[in-house]
Amino acid sequence: MGNATACGKNCCCLECDRRESCSEVCGELSEKCEFAFESDTSLVEMQKNAAVIISGIAALAVQKKQIEEQEKTMRDKLRETMESYGVKSFETPEVKFLYIPATTRTTIDAARLKKAMPDVVEKYSKITNVSASVKITVK
Repeated sequence: MGNATACGKNCCCLECDRRESCSEVCGELSEKCEFAFESDTSLVEMQKNAAVIISGIAALAVQKKQIEEQEKTMRDKLRETMESYGVKSFETPEVKFLYIPATTRTTIDAARLKKAMPDVVEKYSKITNVSASVKITVK
């Protein structure tokens, strides 16, 4: 990208989250904007070159969400049935099922701890490398 916009941000005013209230908003809210043109061109090219992959992943993501919703409904019904018959576990040739009763869990409120005892949080924090990935949200 080129230089920053009038307000100093390195993005197109079309895409800026402060566009509505910004006093420095660019007057070229069109394809003439160097920031919009670079961003739009890259996106269009990427979508064109990966169209088959994008549509395949989208279809799989939608199917996955539907299957997960079905599985949740079926798990709930199985849990209710196991509770009503007092069955704690059973197996099929493919799968083992285990009833886990409701319980409580104790966790640490990291935000409150960080605010109250930042030195402790810093002392016991560790840095972990996280691989790049793509997050897909099914609407």
